[in-house]
Amino acid sequence: MTNEKETELKLLEAESQLLQQNTDLISEVENKSAELLKSERLATIGTMASRVAHDLKNPLTILQTYSEMLTPEILSKFDSKDKEKWFRMQNSILDMNRIIEDVLDFARTTEIKKSKNSMLRIMKLALNHVDSHYGVVINLPDDDLEVNCDPRKIEGVMSNLLSNSVHAVDGHGEIDVTLNSDSEFVIIQVKDSGPGIPDGELDKIFEPMYTTKNTGTGLGLVICKSIIEQHGGTISVSNKPTTFTIKIPIKN
Repeated sequence: MTNEKETELKLLEAESQLLQQNTDLISEVENKSAELLKSERLATIGTMASRVAHDLKNPLTILQTYSEMLTPEILSKFDSKDKEKWFRMQNSILDMNRIIEDVLDFARTTEIKKSKNSMLRIMKLALNHVDSHYGVVINLPDDDLEVNCDPRKIEGVMSNLLSNSVHAVDGHGEIDVTLNSDSEFVIIQVKDSGPGIPDGELDKIFEPMYTTKNTGTGLGLVICKSIIEQHGGTISVSNKPTTFTIKIPIKN
């Protein structure tokens, strides 16, 4: 092979490499631009949502205060239909409060405060916030592990995942919570016996505003993901059975 031919081949190879690098660079810029645009949109949504939530909180507090002024003595004079209306109003107020708190949690990013905590205790506290049903069995692990985390925030994550599972089994089913570890992570899994996530929806599960419920903001899992990532961990989901897996670093 002549020197000219060898030089020509090297130039062609270098040109091919430059073209590939250019393609990779363009792709990376497009991805980063999309992420930035999404981040800016989410920030705008967060600011607007926070203002609306604050505006709603005051009149809702007034409604709740007047509702709670109805003493058992007064309620005893209600007929069954009026009592049902009162209970429905109370439940609606609680639902609205939860929605507002979801929006505010999405809008604000508070600093996490880590300490050594019993993961089993956090799970048991989370159960207090779960509106379960007689036909739903929630199995917590027997063994405990110590986790370096913000207990209030992880309790919120567990409460959200368990509430979603209760909704998924629709009043009758089983939810298994497991707790394990490897050399790097504490691993928490929440698995339910529900029908699973619809095909094609799995990739959207952690997107803002995505929800399969008739009520809610679609922000719960977004907030969960943000909290776990603040701890240096990951959260993922697999299907049939629906299983959420959380990994929190042992050393973080």
